Amino acid sequence: MLSLLAFLTASCAGAVHHPTLERARSAYDRARRDPAVVGRAAVALEKTRLTLEEAERVWATEKDAAEVEHLVYLTEKRAEIALATARRRIAADEIQQLKPQR
Repeated sequence: MLSLLAFLTASCAGAVHHPTLERARSAYDRARRDPAVVGRAAVALEKTRLTLEEAERVWATEKDAAEVEHLVYLTEKRAEIALATARRRIAADEIQQLKPQR
């Protein structure tokens, strides 16, 4: 009986979670915890969140592994874009501060 319960629990958990969704969640979490991203790349961060939500929705409703993989990839790339955008804006601000005042 105990082994049946463990099997059913594992089966249900597998149905809810797609392994690569954790990667997407981690990528989004890293970006949203970065104050520079929140302050300087909010639009890119929002696109990342929306793509992650879409991946979670597709997995929950359609169980379309190929589409989820695609959306996970997009989420990861959008998180990278958010981080890069924040870094670029910080660098641009620093350059402005280094320019001589006229």
